[in-house]
Amino acid sequence: MSKIYGVLAGSALVGAVTGWMARALWLWAVAQDERSCADSVTLCFTFYPLAGIGLWMFLSAPVLAFGLWLLGVRPVKGKVAASLALQWFLIAVLAGVSRDDLPASMALNVGVMAPAPALVVLCADPARRTVGQIAVGALVAVSLFLVWLSTHVTGFFL
Repeated sequence: MSKIYGVLAGSALVGAVTGWMARALWLWAVAQDERSCADSVTLCFTFYPLAGIGLWMFLSAPVLAFGLWLLGVRPVKGKVAASLALQWFLIAVLAGVSRDDLPASMALNVGVMAPAPALVVLCADPARRTVGQIAVGALVAVSLFLVWLSTHVTGFFL
């Protein structure tokens, strides 16, 4: 097994961990929001959803940085920022095409967010840059098509 395949598998594992963190923190934020608004008879706005998103960003950046550093991916800062941006895009698309704010399945959430760091690492490898760019472009195109489909086709939800 070539070194690049190990790095890609490891970065996908790091992406899966951050995907799990996103789902767990969102479930925490929703539970706290519902608990604090349970006795309210008027509109109730809390900071918990924003706190869940902020905590995910705050906690996933060091996890990505440490994981990519362990895998020998250099420079780390740019790849962490690109991985977070791609994961943020994917989770926003997933939220846009689902019935709830996020799909009910933890596996779907983790599975969607796992390939983002691997694709960023693939784009950074000079020998495989074109393949990585085509894969990222295809992922973005399919994601945007799913968003379009969910807004134009009645009953299409994940």
